[in-house]
Amino acid sequence: MKRAIGKKELMNMVPLSWSTIGRLEAAGKFPKRWYITDRRCAWNGDEIERWLDERQANSPAEFAGKKPPLEQRVYRPVSKDP
Repeated sequence: MKRAIGKKELMNMVPLSWSTIGRLEAAGKFPKRWYITDRRCAWNGDEIERWLDERQANSPAEFAGKKPPLEQRVYRPVSKDP
């Protein structure tokens, strides 16, 4: 291991919320944290970079998720008066 990263640096590296990182970690889909002391945890920086590289390599060319139905969108008139 070349470097240990803390929570702040992890949040800067990985553009996910803290709860999403915790959920992925619990499911075994994110690198596990380890404890330096009783109150301080860290992640292996090399493992995080490898995880990001794998996600990028396996990323689809286009968004394949669920998109909101446009026909249900409600448009409200915008008033032009100040």
